[in-house]
Amino acid sequence: GGRRSSRGPEIMSLTAGLKNDFERLLLRFQQTESVRYEEFSAIWRDMKFSTIFYGKMGKNDGRKFTREALILASQYFFPPYSFQIRFGGLYLLYGLYYTQLCQPKEKIRMALKDWDEVLSCQEEMVKAEHFDAVYVLKKLLHDKAFHFTAMPILLAYNKKRRKIPSNTINDNLRERSNLVSELISVDVLEELMNIHDHYQTMKRMISANKTQLDKALSLIRSDFVSDLKNITLEFQQWQEKKNSSLTDQPDISGSDGDESNCQKGSSRAQTLAKIKSKSYNSTVKASRSRRHRQVKVESSESGSDWAQVKSSERNRNSSVKKHSREKDSPPTKRRRQKR
Repeated sequence: GGRRSSRGPEIMSLTAGLKNDFERLLLRFQQTESVRYEEFSAIWRDMKFSTIFYGKMGKNDGRKFTREALILASQYFFPPYSFQIRFGGLYLLYGLYYTQLCQPKEKIRMALKDWDEVLSCQEEMVKAEHFDAVYVLKKLLHDKAFHFTAMPILLAYNKKRRKIPSNTINDNLRERSNLVSELISVDVLEELMNIHDHYQTMKRMISANKTQLDKALSLIRSDFVSDLKNITLEFQQWQEKKNSSLTDQPDISGSDGDESNCQKGSSRAQTLAKIKSKSYNSTVKASRSRRHRQVKVESSESGSDWAQVKSSERNRNSSVKKHSREKDSPPTKRRRQKR
């Protein structure tokens, strides 16, 4: 009995230093400022990482150690880690899975709640033309390296709960927050546009001259929302160009590289570009929370067309995304959706 109870702490002690080793590897990969697999592979070989499975362990202990190592490494493939670290986490899982000594191989646990994140990450890889990362993920899926589960860790009924050490995240590996994108989102710009149009309408109603507003009422610039939108869009584009150094293909140069960089834009920047192309002269249909601010004007300008275009785009994007997710979803999830 005593021998069986000591096996848990023994495995814990074997995997205690793995987190530090993983983060050392990922930090070195981060310093390369690249997401190429060849850069990661060079660091992997230099640190002789495949030898972590060569310890003197029995078959059972070796399988438990491998399982814990894959669980620990899989967390770097998901947020809140940065874009580059998530690529490194994928490469780390790839290296650990194919260098393990277990036969049959120990699979990578993949909770169904994380599958959508994997699909979105795959879409970003394809759009940014990170074909080495796409190949690594496709290879793991083709070889059925993932074990789709309900929970990220194994749970059992009436089993003594084991103390799990706190999972502290290294700040150097964390995704840096973009305060501009968080504060000035698409919804905020739409709300500002509605308020600004309502404000201009009220000034026209109380002004004696309908064509030229009284200067005493000009308390804010008429193009305030438009300027704010343009500045936000310029910042997003500048940030994309700044981060393009991580996404450049090594064999692309000259005009080809410029064309590829122009094609690589974030979804948020593209959404802001769509808003930029819309005219601010039309009044958008107010939502329920803003109906008390609606005012009837004889020469009203209808903005229902813009709202219909916006809703149709959302419906079309949601249907396309749903179709792609159903196509790439695991078998268990497809059955549940059909039911």
